[in-house]
Amino acid sequence: MPWVRALSWRAYTEPPALDRGAASTATTLTPVPHTTFPNPAAAPAGILYSCSGERYVAEALRSARSSLRYNRLPHLLFVSEELTGATDVSTARFEPSANPYVDKIANMRRSPFERTLYLDADTFVVDEIAHLLRLLDHYDIAAAYTAEGRGPHDPGVPPPFYEFNTGLLAWRASDRMAAFMRSWQETYVEWSQHGDPFITPGRGSRSGRADQLAFRRCAWEHGVCLFVLAPEYNFRVGYPITVQERVRVIHGRHPDVETLAARINETELPRSWPPPPTLQGKVMRRLRKAARWRPMHHDGR
Repeated sequence: MPWVRALSWRAYTEPPALDRGAASTATTLTPVPHTTFPNPAAAPAGILYSCSGERYVAEALRSARSSLRYNRLPHLLFVSEELTGATDVSTARFEPSANPYVDKIANMRRSPFERTLYLDADTFVVDEIAHLLRLLDHYDIAAAYTAEGRGPHDPGVPPPFYEFNTGLLAWRASDRMAAFMRSWQETYVEWSQHGDPFITPGRGSRSGRADQLAFRRCAWEHGVCLFVLAPEYNFRVGYPITVQERVRVIHGRHPDVETLAARINETELPRSWPPPPTLQGKVMRRLRKAARWRPMHHDGR
């Protein structure tokens, strides 16, 4: 988008930090004015969502409100339908396509901010993350690796260049990033229609993760300066993971994410999740297994 590329670059200054006591409720914050679209000149940095459908709009709104407890930044939701009563976030309507992953990349390209922090709708923010934008003083973009590891082999990138999770991204506007984003969208559309050339040649991709494969390929081809985030900033629910600091963003659906966050952050020492079984747990599991086992009599009973 021309107006994104035209934005001038300047060093990012963090907003005043919130103490965790004051951040316990979103009502202590001054709401961001509700507008159809924020003014780029008045908002050099912000947090962005892309969501289509009532369920995902509601999910993104919950995520944005969890973030507002800790981050004094404008929160902009690209939504496919009218959102009423949400005075604490800004919204921009868009016409959804048949592919929400294409919409996601397209809406990222529409970001009005000089520095953007994108979050998937199924994220939940449990601490301050605005400081991620300071990385963009020296890097084009920041992302965490996927929880699955390297990802499918792509002959177009070297083996050590692992797949990235695109559910949390931070980037700054520039000509190079505009070209990368355009290429990412075009590559993903091509692969989603005709298949990833190194996995399913001639067939449309059956997995939404193909947007991450296209991201990896284009990040390599465009030579973007990419910072790899620690898993504390993209804690994937349902995958084994090791963290060493306070987890700040939980990514994935969970019936009680607040309790999950409290359990994960009971300590800030190095820890694995799910926690390894305790000795008592191992003993109880063996006792239950023994109780289910019955030796057979000689007559087969």
